[in-house]
Amino acid sequence: MRIVRDTRMEEFKKIEHLLYGINYEVWFNLYGPTDPEMGLSDALKKLVSKDCKISGVVPSTPNEAISEIIDMVLYKGDTSSGPLEIESKKVEISELMGKVFSSIGIEDAEMVVEFGFKNGHPSYPVFWDFAYDIHSKGQRWIFIGSSSD
Repeated sequence: MRIVRDTRMEEFKKIEHLLYGINYEVWFNLYGPTDPEMGLSDALKKLVSKDCKISGVVPSTPNEAISEIIDMVLYKGDTSSGPLEIESKKVEISELMGKVFSSIGIEDAEMVVEFGFKNGHPSYPVFWDFAYDIHSKGQRWIFIGSSSD
C-alpha cells in the first residue's frame, strides 16, 4: 500500500472543500518557488511533468490575473453541476484566495504570464482552468487551478 500525503497549501484544501458540489470538483496547486531565469517550458517540465507542452502564452498583469482567477473560482455552475451554496461561502473563499495571493506576492509581481497546456496538464479541466507563471520578489511561482465533474 502506498500512502500519499497532500502537502499543498491548507488554503487550497479548504477552498476545494468549500467548492465541492454536484458533479463538480475543484483542484489547485502551486509549484515553486523556482529559478525565474529558467524558460517556462523547462520550469514546467521540472516542476509539473516532463510531458508538459504549453500553448497560448499571454502577458497579463497582477490585477487581471487576480480578477480572472476569482471569477473562475466563484463560478456558480448550473442545476446539474456546480458548487453547493456558493453564495454563502463567497466571503470565506475570497479571504482564503487573498491569503494565497499574498503568499506568492502576486499583487507586487514584476511579471505575470497566463498560459495553457497542449499536453501534460496536471489535472482534468472541464468547466474552467487557469495557469499562471508569476515572478515576484526574485521568485517564480506556477499557479494552476481547474474544475471538473
